[in-house]
Amino acid sequence: MKIDVIGCGSAFSQRNNTSSIRIIDSQQNQWLIDCGPTVPRAIWQRDIGVNDIQVIYFTHIHPDHSSGLAALINQWKSFQRTEPLTIFCQAEQRKPLEALVALSVWPETEVCFEIHWQDIHDAFEWKHWQIRTANTQHEMANRAIRIEIDQQTVFFSGDGRPTAASQALMLGADIAFQECASFDALPTDSSHGDFPDCERLLAQTSAKALGIYHCFDAAIPSLLDAVRHTPNLFVSQDGLVIDLDDDNYVQHTLDSTSVGSIPLGSASTEKG
Repeated sequence: MKIDVIGCGSAFSQRNNTSSIRIIDSQQNQWLIDCGPTVPRAIWQRDIGVNDIQVIYFTHIHPDHSSGLAALINQWKSFQRTEPLTIFCQAEQRKPLEALVALSVWPETEVCFEIHWQDIHDAFEWKHWQIRTANTQHEMANRAIRIEIDQQTVFFSGDGRPTAASQALMLGADIAFQECASFDALPTDSSHGDFPDCERLLAQTSAKALGIYHCFDAAIPSLLDAVRHTPNLFVSQDGLVIDLDDDNYVQHTLDSTSVGSIPLGSASTEKG
């Protein structure tokens, strides 16, 4: 399994794309998780084919996680996508997403490919993928996701402070991504995660590696410094590609330049 970090930024980041990852299995099945306003351009920069992404999963529909859908569908229509697209979302959040699809082709009314809408459940399957979801603590209902493919597991929190249910999804994950807005501890009723909580999650879930993302720009320097002293914890970055088939989870940028590794179970984490 490979994880392509499309974006790692918070809602109004001036330095990073809005948060999104692409998951690719050994058979080249591909999911996109979340699609904020800067995600379409990042996808086009990667020269990803219009038929390559089969599924889009929305953790929730705040604009920084969903508003790029209109531009992406419009580009796929303009370049003649032919394969069907499946969109997983929460049932109560579907109508705004349907409006974005309608906007993508307006004043026409039809997309040139099929779109299959699917509700998110606590547990379900897609092909040979095993999927579980759970709510985080956020101002809008947000469904964190755990995906297991061929005994490899990735967790992605979406937005929000971890809950007991979302923490359970992270247990033993090969790679986990947790929203971490702040370096300093936030109030327990906050709708965002923080660095002290991420340190706790890494210790309590036995995740092999934990990437923090969706960080406020001002917090990033302190977070980068802090993770140098915390094994198997790293700050995610745009353009990172993590290959779970490599023993050390080697991280590469889009131009295939190695930027370091996450040595599992070691005493330190090398970062480039």
